[in-house]
Amino acid sequence: MTVTITVTHDQKETPLVVSKDKPLVGALREARLIVAPCGIGKCGKCKILCETDPTDEEKNHLTPMELEAGVRLACYTWPSEGMHITIADRQDLKVLTQFRASEYALDPALTKTPFQAPAPAILDQAPDLDRLMTSIGTCTHQLSLAQLRKLPDFLRRHQFSGYALLHQGAFVGYSDEADHLGLIVDIGTTTVAGMLVDLNTGKTVAVNGFHNAQAPFGADVMTRIQYTMEHGIAPLHTAIVEQLNTLLVGLLTECEASDVSLIALAGNTTMMHLLCGLTPEFISKAPFIPATLSAMQMPARDLGLLSDGRAFLLPGVSAYIGADIVAALLATGAVGKGKNFLLTDIGTNAETVLYADGICYACSAAAGPCFEGANLSCGMPGQPGAIDSVFKANDGVGITVIDGRKATGLCGSGVIDAVALLLDEEALDATGRLRHQGSLAEAIEGEKNTIQFNLTDKVFLSQKDIREVQLAKAALRAGIEILMQEAGITCNEIDTLYLAGGFGSAIHPESASRIGMIPHGLLNKISVLGNAASFGALRYITEENGLDTADAIRHHTRHVELSAHKSFSMEYMNRMMFTED
Repeated sequence: MTVTITVTHDQKETPLVVSKDKPLVGALREARLIVAPCGIGKCGKCKILCETDPTDEEKNHLTPMELEAGVRLACYTWPSEGMHITIADRQDLKVLTQFRASEYALDPALTKTPFQAPAPAILDQAPDLDRLMTSIGTCTHQLSLAQLRKLPDFLRRHQFSGYALLHQGAFVGYSDEADHLGLIVDIGTTTVAGMLVDLNTGKTVAVNGFHNAQAPFGADVMTRIQYTMEHGIAPLHTAIVEQLNTLLVGLLTECEASDVSLIALAGNTTMMHLLCGLTPEFISKAPFIPATLSAMQMPARDLGLLSDGRAFLLPGVSAYIGADIVAALLATGAVGKGKNFLLTDIGTNAETVLYADGICYACSAAAGPCFEGANLSCGMPGQPGAIDSVFKANDGVGITVIDGRKATGLCGSGVIDAVALLLDEEALDATGRLRHQGSLAEAIEGEKNTIQFNLTDKVFLSQKDIREVQLAKAALRAGIEILMQEAGITCNEIDTLYLAGGFGSAIHPESASRIGMIPHGLLNKISVLGNAASFGALRYITEENGLDTADAIRHHTRHVELSAHKSFSMEYMNRMMFTED
């Protein structure tokens, strides 16, 4: 049985038909009206305004002030006919589109060349395709059936002239425009970043980014995989395809262009599966087997994208070392250059790669979502209103807030700063226990399990939050130590530590070192890459031998499965302590 409710969101009202027999969270997620990190009533972040009596679970998750104001949780709210709920206006998430670029020789995977084929005649009855291929000097093609269907009309409308797209000598597409543009997309779990580039010069001509449209189905890959197992892949596949089409149209409109020659796509293994409509179910179950990790090339329309260009999907290494990490390795420009380096992309799954003596050692540590603001009392993504840095001030605690707004929460970089400051001021011991002492004593209230560090009158870091940070940083650091053991090297033999992704670009390395998240010996060797996946995907399709280099990385990377490593448990326990070394 269904009922109709009214949802007020983003300053508009929307009627919504929902099942009467299920909590509201599922319907609100499917309608993409709310982001529920867990979807099962544990995180307490699916807040709505609703006139219902609070449940015991809501009383545990919400403050008395919130309960009095009518704040409820969608996971525990059952719909009734005519119910009216309000969802807080959505804020724009800060999407990292910048990256640290470096020079390299341009050699685009696709070349665009003008052609002028002779018109057919009674004594020249060659088929249209053969006629065109002869004029551009090739004897092979990879056109789709849809492209072939359009070819006769295209040639006659343009007097048998135009521009041909070639890949490794094969004819793969045609156009009536001289512009040679590419769309580069980093499909992150949290955000989707896209940039339009001139393939002849490698220069970026337009950028944009969004919150990943799949977020309402789960905040991380595991909850999204669980959703597909219960409801099918179609909703998540459709969500990302529609978003990529919106991204493409917006960037083309900005540049007054009609289409791109190619689209390069990188993301973690689950994101790539959902893009392709492949089941990600077995990624989540031991022994963690993806459907494929191979690089793929196809007409973009085969993916549902509104382009006559060609899609290039980067390869991955394993279920949890995806195409985004291969792209990040390409972005360093350091593979095969004879120097040892460490690359880490810190997120829910902290992917780390150690390149030593010509071999890539890679692992993925389940760091949990706390670095991205989830599962913390006042945690939030890096969006306006988030405290992104914490420091000692003359009058106690100093903070900075994204966009200079009033603080409404705490994002990952602020969390790391806060923990480091507590350690420096002796208000937090090495075991992770908060205590009333040192110069920050006045900002610490409560006892034992209720003790908390107040950053503002509404934003705080609790004892439980600090335990979450301990678990996350221990997993990341243990992974780094295991890789160094496998390679038989020490920090002294590593030339560079590359930090990739939004969180890696935002954290203060001194704070990360202070809490023991990264080795102190690498503190002066850090290079921040920014959106390395985007730059790596760009290099993939514009650098000489970029496609071959990526495939070589895939086939010559040694994946270290931490859960099966004999030393991981001990290393993990050792790194739980907040010590700088």
